[in-house]
Amino acid sequence: MLPRYWCLKIKMNLIFTQLLSCIINFTLPGVVHQGDRIFYGNAHSLGLGGISIILEDGNNPASPGLHNNLFFSGTGLYYSGSEKRGLRVYDSYGNNIGISTISSNRLNKTNPNFASLYMPLKFLRFGMRYHADWDFNYLYRYEYRDDFYQIKKIVQDDYYGVVFSLAPVVAISTHFAKFGFEQDFLYGKIGREFKTVYPDGPDSIYKEENNFNGNRRKFGFILTPNIHLRLGYTFATKYSLKDKSDSLSYPLTHTIGFSYQPAGRVPTRFLIEVAREMWEEVIYLYKFGIEHTIVDRYRMRYGFCIFPDYSQPAVWTTNLTLGFGTYYKNYSFDFGLGFGKRDYASSDFGGLQISEKTIFDETMLHFLISFGVLF
Repeated sequence: MLPRYWCLKIKMNLIFTQLLSCIINFTLPGVVHQGDRIFYGNAHSLGLGGISIILEDGNNPASPGLHNNLFFSGTGLYYSGSEKRGLRVYDSYGNNIGISTISSNRLNKTNPNFASLYMPLKFLRFGMRYHADWDFNYLYRYEYRDDFYQIKKIVQDDYYGVVFSLAPVVAISTHFAKFGFEQDFLYGKIGREFKTVYPDGPDSIYKEENNFNGNRRKFGFILTPNIHLRLGYTFATKYSLKDKSDSLSYPLTHTIGFSYQPAGRVPTRFLIEVAREMWEEVIYLYKFGIEHTIVDRYRMRYGFCIFPDYSQPAVWTTNLTLGFGTYYKNYSFDFGLGFGKRDYASSDFGGLQISEKTIFDETMLHFLISFGVLF
């Protein structure tokens, strides 16, 4: 029989292996499987909690119908993500005495996020839209230490890539109704680097990278019966992203949006958007926003967005957002800031045989700057 010390050490190694599997497969289910959703369109959208389909520069094929002049907009993005993982520590009586941090990660990146160009021609509107749909950037890092707290190895699992959409748009504009259609051409390079670093030996590195592409169609309309009320709807077809050996499938989506601006000296708009996505389980995304207009040139915005993960509906992400916009002659500038937190309190880690309660603390910070020009 093996000595008790070695039995205990083998058991601990098995627990750490299961824990590693738990973190990789459950910590960010979206990133590992289908990407982490980008819930906003541009800075205007981000300031309103991600609401988009009823905005003039929104993610609705009918949005060009709200413009009577040639219009161009662009957006830059800064993203910062932070994540800590730990285990609850118990004393010999079973009392929780604190949290033992096992890893702490931080990810920063910048990239163009959104651009659109709309051109009116009588009752027709033609346009082109470029935007990011799914984000695969995620870094996992874990340190293994011996009984003397010396590092034995460092495991780093780095996912990267973004899925972009390039979409020609055509819309019809009538007195109070706008209708639109777009054909999305989706593409993206998605990769993974799994690295194991040993202090006293050669490193082990595994890499893979795939170029995905696919097609999606969208239909939408916006109703504007008066200056106080606006109603929008978008239908997006089911689609797949494929490369030579792999495929990612995304669901059919219905999205409805509503805004109301009561008459008053200080115009204030209240906005709501709800999306229904038909994954294996149907999930809903909820977005709420308020926009104040000050002396016809400045806009103050704040919003709220909440949605579950599609592969683990018990995992919810909550985003609080702020925004500011200013308009001068034919130019517009918008700033958006979002703070998000993913809640794993109700996560199901069953089947991994981990007795300790794993704690995840994940936050995200999004900062966008947008500009627009009317010609």
